[in-house]
Amino acid sequence: MRWTQQQLNQSNAFLNDYAVTLRGTDVSYYVHYWGGETQLLTNHVHKHSFFEICYILDGEGEYEEGANRIPLSPGVVFLSRPHLQHQIKSENGLFILFLAFELLEAESSPAAIDRFHRMAKTDSYWFESTADHPIPQLWSALISTAIEPCSFLDDHVLSLSRALVTSFEAAFNRRKPPQQEKPARPNTSTFVHRAKLYIRDNLSQSLKLSDVADYLHISPRHLSRLFAGELGQTFTNYVRKERVRQAAALLTTTDWSIKRIAEATGFDTVHYFANVFKAETGLPPGEFGKKFRGHQDMFQPPAGIAAGE
Repeated sequence: MRWTQQQLNQSNAFLNDYAVTLRGTDVSYYVHYWGGETQLLTNHVHKHSFFEICYILDGEGEYEEGANRIPLSPGVVFLSRPHLQHQIKSENGLFILFLAFELLEAESSPAAIDRFHRMAKTDSYWFESTADHPIPQLWSALISTAIEPCSFLDDHVLSLSRALVTSFEAAFNRRKPPQQEKPARPNTSTFVHRAKLYIRDNLSQSLKLSDVADYLHISPRHLSRLFAGELGQTFTNYVRKERVRQAAALLTTTDWSIKRIAEATGFDTVHYFANVFKAETGLPPGEFGKKFRGHQDMFQPPAGIAAGE
């Protein structure tokens, strides 16, 4: 994460024009300025009415806030809190990124306001970050994006900017972890969702219970229980209904032959496909396609063949 002063100027000029008001669902910010210097020397004693976050990329120095002094070195992230006099000191210069912002309380939830009020009074106003910490990673991604703006700027630049500012609150309002943490376990619904996606995207294959379980790295018995518990049906029944659901969609939206649709949805023979399809929908495939073709926007699969049932 090394840029020239010209690149930083280019990035900050873009961000200061584009990433100023950052509105979110629960919290919104107003950014006063984005900044960065490749060689910041000692500045004057001063204070702000807003938050300023600084991140040291290179160099050595010291940050003074009243009687408190913290050493500055690569990786240090520190918070200049509102209305407190402070000063950065460095004889040889610091490579530093900084950002000044305040909370838009009228557009933020009471919980967000409370957390930022606590951040303004925190005693933990600096820490040494690592390369994999969210703050340097998000800041780096944001600068690189601002140097060469991409498509979907609102979704990219503004989202990254909001995430970066929100990560400051998480870092400086951090809480001690519980004494005993329970081992994390994958959510059972996640397994079922992944299994359903795998089935949907691989209907032309045999889709044995053991194959899908191997894909999820769980036992076939466990997967079978998940389908019974989450969906109220067996794995085999779900796969059959999903094959029929997809076949119904193909029958009404394509000109494919019955044989091709049978193969695409994993049926070994046309005869077997026709029997299963009629058993599930009440109509043979050909008659079903004729009845609903041309009405795909209005088409609702008959009861029992909707995905997930």
